[in-house]
Amino acid sequence: MRIKLKTKRVSQTLSRREFLTLTAGTSLALLAAGCGRRKKETPIPNPPAISTSAPLETRPTPSGTPDLVIKNGKVFTMDQGNTTAQAVAIKDGLIQAVGKDKAISALAGPATQVIDAGGRVVTPGLIDPHIHMRAVGFNYTYYTPFMPPETVDNQSLQEALAKVIKTKAPGEWIMGYYMVNRDGIFTKDVIDPVSPDNPVFIIHIGGHWGTANSAAMKAANVTAATKDPTGGIIDRGKNGEPTGIFYNHRAMDVLRIAAPPITDDITRDAILQTQPVLAAAGVTSFQDNNIRDLGAIKAYQDLSRDGQMYLRNDLYYTLEWPSNLDKIGEIDHFENEFSHFTGYKFLIDGQVPTAFCHQPHNGKSWNTSAWDPPTYKKAIRTLHDTGLQICVHCVGDAATDLTLDAYEEAMNANPRPDPRHRIEHAILTTPQATKRIKDLGVVMSVNPQFIFVGGDTYESIFGKDRLKRIIVTREWLDAGIHVTIGSDAPSVPWPTPQVTIAGAISRLTFSQNVIGQDQCLTVIEALRAHTIEAAYAAHQENIKGSVEAGKLADITIWPIDPTSASLKELFNMAPMFMTIVGGKVVHKA
Repeated sequence: MRIKLKTKRVSQTLSRREFLTLTAGTSLALLAAGCGRRKKETPIPNPPAISTSAPLETRPTPSGTPDLVIKNGKVFTMDQGNTTAQAVAIKDGLIQAVGKDKAISALAGPATQVIDAGGRVVTPGLIDPHIHMRAVGFNYTYYTPFMPPETVDNQSLQEALAKVIKTKAPGEWIMGYYMVNRDGIFTKDVIDPVSPDNPVFIIHIGGHWGTANSAAMKAANVTAATKDPTGGIIDRGKNGEPTGIFYNHRAMDVLRIAAPPITDDITRDAILQTQPVLAAAGVTSFQDNNIRDLGAIKAYQDLSRDGQMYLRNDLYYTLEWPSNLDKIGEIDHFENEFSHFTGYKFLIDGQVPTAFCHQPHNGKSWNTSAWDPPTYKKAIRTLHDTGLQICVHCVGDAATDLTLDAYEEAMNANPRPDPRHRIEHAILTTPQATKRIKDLGVVMSVNPQFIFVGGDTYESIFGKDRLKRIIVTREWLDAGIHVTIGSDAPSVPWPTPQVTIAGAISRLTFSQNVIGQDQCLTVIEALRAHTIEAAYAAHQENIKGSVEAGKLADITIWPIDPTSASLKELFNMAPMFMTIVGGKVVHKA
């Protein structure tokens, strides 16, 4: 089977060079010189056949002649001691042995495939612990991009939208996304003159607010009398009329109910188109922990069952509304080597403008939680009792503290061994929360790209004093907390781990400010956070995340050495030299 990427739509998304043009006259020490346009990712012509029967569990280290040997490499094993090696032997989809070239090469037989790494760095396959993989694909298929450098303010948005309208039938919806608007969050008054008849809903790339025109609100029956849903905000002008801006998923759902549905075919197509993009970036496993409908879970599972998935996936069902609790009994807990239903996801606040905080901030709302706290705690307790894992989107410090309260109450009522619940994002936390996180065994799953993409707004929203509490990765590591890092694509433009790693070690904002230099990770710490710690975050550190005998043979061979590369080189890195999943090559440069 051949999988082709629809490069026409992809080419309209933000390239690295295009991103740098957002602010004229800005010279980024991180990125300025030699920034190249993103190369076209080439999918593997014939994705490998896979087993769909073996469960995701520890298996004995295989014996006999290896199927594959990787030699002449600089192997960062990411084991407990961060040891290095030169070569790896692979048998039956598992790592058979790790060591020096001479010893490993001696195991090879006449039929053994030998890959010469050419002195390149070899690491465990990269694991993205927080990516909405199918939603990355929606940006290629379902949504229309209004992205820089073409779209950067109200005027350029209107010009771009006018071009799109010409391609649409009267009354046809335009679902779009944008990243930057120098004029601020725009209202319906920007869209209406261009599109008086076609319904339009343009969502910020972060995914937690969007703007609709009057035609879209009319289609959704949104009027001045429409009440704000719990946890959501329908923005209104002084006259009480909706401005077209919808904050948080609860409010956006009020509008989206009238929008064209994302069909099963669109979902499957999005997954298949995104898979080779991630493979080229060295990703061998991903955790999609914001799946808002059961059909998307089924799409992942069916593709894995049919042998069309060659990247491993952990799936988390998002409970957006209390009524979603009624659906958890309908979830198929199917698992094989490639797909695993892992747990549940909540969102307790939105992005920074609606961060749920203890003290006021200068965003849209500072004291709004997406769930009524008593209902939320009851829901956390219900899902804790299922025996599965829970992730919660927390941006503000009050969101994190409420979630820790809910976790602690559920764990005290039902003291399960090592539930390993998670907090996602954790942009702002209190010093007191750190000890509680450690004591409760909570995993911190964070997204360093947020600082680069949005960090320049944090001081104006949170104030200077709270900047020192932004994503305190060093504080957490020093406290013995497990920290993992992910992209959160498509909430950021790049689903590539090397950009996430660059963010974790630099903490640079777009305008070259550093937020919390004392919180920077080293390259090895960032690599661990993207491999063994990401495996730990899903209870899978015993089977993957490091290059050790007996683990799954998921391996990435890098084109450059990330430990000696400059930030610019990391950010602009070419696709991986090779990506291997279960001993089979799924990407080759």
